[in-house]
Amino acid sequence: MELRQLERFLAVVDSGSLAEAARQVGLTQQAVSASIAALEKELDARLFDRAPGGVTRLTDAGHALLPHARAQLAADQRARRDISNLASARSGTVTLGIGETFAEDIVARAVSAILTERPDLRVNLVQGYSEQLMARLYNGEFDFLAAGVSNMTLPAGFEARVIYSARDVVACRAAHPAARLASPTLEDLQGYPWLVPYSRPSDVDVITEAFVARGLAPPTRFIGTDAYRVGMRLLASNDLLIMTSPALLANRLVRESYGVHVLSVDSPGVTRHASLVASSERPLSPAADTLYAAIVAAAADDGAVQRPPAVRQA
Repeated sequence: MELRQLERFLAVVDSGSLAEAARQVGLTQQAVSASIAALEKELDARLFDRAPGGVTRLTDAGHALLPHARAQLAADQRARRDISNLASARSGTVTLGIGETFAEDIVARAVSAILTERPDLRVNLVQGYSEQLMARLYNGEFDFLAAGVSNMTLPAGFEARVIYSARDVVACRAAHPAARLASPTLEDLQGYPWLVPYSRPSDVDVITEAFVARGLAPPTRFIGTDAYRVGMRLLASNDLLIMTSPALLANRLVRESYGVHVLSVDSPGVTRHASLVASSERPLSPAADTLYAAIVAAAADDGAVQRPPAVRQA
């Protein structure tokens, strides 16, 4: 498979038609169609179903090829970028995904430190829940990831360096009835709805199992959201409960803006390992390697490293 074939394949996928794809890549519709046909012949599989009006829909084979095509093009772009960046050790681009488990202050100090030394460096920071970001890392969108790795199984070719570990806490708004209790129990939390990440349905299981283990009726009301700020506003104005990383609640602005109160309960909760996740088969670019090292150093200065960092190989 040639890169230009994959580029045209993705253009058809993203535009939804051969005519629009041809316009985007600056070729005739016949040329794009011929390129797709050659790719299909090479793979011995039909990639698109053609519908009336020139609309195209991916076949099962097309869906199977899609992530590989995106990853291969992303790798090509990254290689070109890294080679051009070698000419100047002070420039380059690094894109980092940041999961909710990883302390924002550590990343912020690391970025501040390297920008002082490398003012021409471009840093892209993308936040989200770890499960969402992992797929984007595998597709080549990120240089590496700073995220929570607990029960995740990394695919071959990726490794996680554990920076520190943290157990989830249970929190609510300051006006929540449970916040008035000095030592609340799970019995005191019965009947209240829970706010959980939409992309992490396993949290519902953890919360449910904690109640069942105590012989209590489990919660039945859950609100799933990956919109963090919307979720925090809901938490601040309703009697909701949330099981989340302490890193999300450590920010003073968050506590003051939303009035979050951490409850003194030891369950439910998950111990998550804040890690740097990267490819074990592809070296980091000079820019990414600099940020990676700066994050490790910032975590050590912060005292966040609770044991010698370990490398977990998939």
